[in-house]
Amino acid sequence: MWSDPDQKNYMAVTAHWLELVQKKVTLKANLIGFLHVPGNHTGERLARVLQFIIDRVGLDKKVMSFFIIEV
Repeated sequence: MWSDPDQKNYMAVTAHWLELVQKKVTLKANLIGFLHVPGNHTGERLARVLQFIIDRVGLDKKVMSFFIIEV
């Protein structure tokens, strides 16, 4: 979660993966979602926003597992 100077809240989600090209492994990363999240930030609401992002980019069909790390 991130707040802008006007205290509007946003969720940023990044994806990280390993890419193998010609026997060379490279770590890749991309911002896959950045959404305004108004209202309460309950676990259920944040989970729905995360699921929306996962569905929108089709990650559920492209990966073997998900890891969520909260810092």
